[in-house]
Amino acid sequence: MKAVAFKILRILLGLFIASIGLNKFLVFTEIPNPPGDGGTLMQIYISSGFLRLVGVLEVLAGLALVANRFVPLGLTFITAIMFNAVLFHALHDPVGIAPAALSLFSSLVMVYVYRERFSTFLRA
Repeated sequence: MKAVAFKILRILLGLFIASIGLNKFLVFTEIPNPPGDGGTLMQIYISSGFLRLVGVLEVLAGLALVANRFVPLGLTFITAIMFNAVLFHALHDPVGIAPAALSLFSSLVMVYVYRERFSTFLRA
């Protein structure tokens, strides 16, 4: 039963992250810039092309989770991106923190599920 639940979580997380990445290119959901410094920072990310790079990583990592290929690598990228998204929202746009926090929590659960695959990196 647990294995099925984790498989569903892996696929849903992958689809969600891939759709966030695709939205950076196709813009099927308009996301308004936060006010103040957060909006300025977001404009810098957009104009420098950094947000497109993040979008590519999100699409590739999300597809890796859906396809069940290179899952630990995909989780590494997703967890890092979502950690930064949570920090951004905590500091500049607290209203939008819920999806980022839920994604970070889900990715951390999946990292725990795949902890044996990460153990070689964590040995002293």
